[in-house]
Amino acid sequence: MLGLLLLAFSCSPENEEVADEQVDVVPVPEALDSIASTNKDALRTDENNVSPTVPLPQPLMQQLTTEYQGWEQPTLAEGAQERGAALPQGPFIVRGDFNGDNLQDVALQLEKDGEVIVLAALHTEEGVYQLHELKRDILFNERGVLQSLYYLYLAEENEEILSVETAEELDIPYDVVALGMEDNVTAFIFTNGQFKEVVIAE
Repeated sequence: MLGLLLLAFSCSPENEEVADEQVDVVPVPEALDSIASTNKDALRTDENNVSPTVPLPQPLMQQLTTEYQGWEQPTLAEGAQERGAALPQGPFIVRGDFNGDNLQDVALQLEKDGEVIVLAALHTEEGVYQLHELKRDILFNERGVLQSLYYLYLAEENEEILSVETAEELDIPYDVVALGMEDNVTAFIFTNGQFKEVVIAE
C-alpha cells in the first residue's frame, strides 16, 4: 500500500508545475480591464443610471424624470428609422446651440402616455435647462406596437434652408432643430425668446 502511494505521488506534477504550466494566470489589471471594457465610439455620452439610458446630461435626465415621469424612448416606425440612419445626428436626439449663447442645447423625442413629445432643452446655466415643447402627437399603432413617425436632425448654423411657403432662403444665425415625418420637414427656429415653426424643403 505504501508503495502505491509513493508511486502515485511520484507520477503527479509538482505544485509549482501546476501553477506555472497548467493554469494561465492573467495579471489583475489586465483581467479587470477585460471585464470592464465596452465598445467605444466617437460620441462621448453622459453617464446616468436612469432608464432609458440615452446620451443626456444627468441634470437633464433628472428634470425629465420629474416633469415627464415615466417617459420612455419611443419606437420608431420603419420609414423614420430609414431616414434617420442617413443623418449625422438623430433620429431620437440632436445637440447644438439653438439660441446663440454658445452653450450646448439638446432636442429629443420621448414617449409618454401614448403620445410622442418633441422637446428642446436650452442649457441656460450649469445644470439648468429650460424645456420647450415643440411637438406633441399620438403614437402610430402598428399592429399593437406604438411607434413614432418622426425623426429629428440638426440644421447647422449658416446652412441653406428653404422655406416652402415663401420659396425663400432663411437666414439661420445658429443651429436649428429639424423634425421630419416622411417628406414633410419643420424647422424650429429660436427667435424672440421662443421657437418659431417653419416648413422647409427636405
